[in-house]
Amino acid sequence: MRKKQTLVELKTIVNLQNPEYDDSLTDLPSQDKIKFRRDRVNRLRNRGYTNIEISEKIGCSLSTIEKDLQDIRYRSRKWYEHEAINDFCQSLQDSIILCDNAIEDLQVLYHESDDIKSKLEILSKILEFEERKTYLFEKTGIVQKFIVK
Repeated sequence: MRKKQTLVELKTIVNLQNPEYDDSLTDLPSQDKIKFRRDRVNRLRNRGYTNIEISEKIGCSLSTIEKDLQDIRYRSRKWYEHEAINDFCQSLQDSIILCDNAIEDLQVLYHESDDIKSKLEILSKILEFEERKTYLFEKTGIVQKFIVK
């Protein structure tokens, strides 16, 4: 299962090398040309060509190539930030679920326990998990505020 997941991640990273452009602008022929040029620039850069060599191969000025590469880097950075936020949110959600499961298990143990000392220990552990869960919910709120900005 991990190999497939790794393969999917690699495909995603490779697809990152083909940045997505605003589809609303593709009706304009000039936007198609820009997208096509940026795709070519990106492929040549990934093959190890220098900016000057790319400029000569494509027939554009060096400043155009540099602007295209700057746009590609910006889109890549934006994609990585988005993925990082998604991964962080997923880990928060997983942690909250783990806390819920631990609380449920501890509640079962509490009802099965006869000893008052062990019941108190179980209650203190339940309280710890509830506090962790509250902390995680606070982090979720912080991430939501960050996303809204």
